[in-house]
Amino acid sequence: MVAQADLLLIAFASVLLALASNRWSGTDRWIAALFFDPAAGAFTLRQNWLLSVVLHDSLKWLSVVAWCALLLGWIGLRIGGGRAALRRRAGFVLLASFAAVLAVNLLRAQSAHSCPWYLADFGGSAAFFRLFDPVPGNAGPGRCLPSGHAASAFMWLAVLPVLAGRRRVQACAGVLLLGGVAGLVQVVRGAHFLSHILLTAAACALVCGLAALAFRSAPPK
Repeated sequence: MVAQADLLLIAFASVLLALASNRWSGTDRWIAALFFDPAAGAFTLRQNWLLSVVLHDSLKWLSVVAWCALLLGWIGLRIGGGRAALRRRAGFVLLASFAAVLAVNLLRAQSAHSCPWYLADFGGSAAFFRLFDPVPGNAGPGRCLPSGHAASAFMWLAVLPVLAGRRRVQACAGVLLLGGVAGLVQVVRGAHFLSHILLTAAACALVCGLAALAFRSAPPK
């Protein structure tokens, strides 16, 4: 139950920090403004090669490749009659990580919040509104909360329930660091606010925690 508790704690803390950044203060917009050039009327690093290609596109595809490699490993264990416990753990990581990404994308599809670069404050025309505020008429295209890119890192919180001791702590630190880097890239480019990244971490942690609880209660096959 330790890993599940850790995941739920990450989710709870991330939600609180997101509310503090977006609803209870102006931190979201203050951080975004650091990377916005009023003279150019744009986020000047939006198309930066290192950020947009290496740390955005490549990082996303690296996560996809890692997931597919794990899937192939699980299939190999299944066909070869490998250790049932290892196969079960790999299967959990596959399902929980996929569910986390799916949840983030479903939430994003329903979101009325637009990306910073669409907002009037940052060269666009859409209105900014805080979490839980009524949606204004000119909210823009929306579909920007949570962050899909950050989910490609935070999805790997799914490994925590199958690890123990120092390995779990190291994995948790690594995933949170990777998610932080992926999120920072999008904040710098003007694609997301800090709260978007934090809520992505919360969604992934919650889904993985609930999946772990279900996994524990399911009989082994």
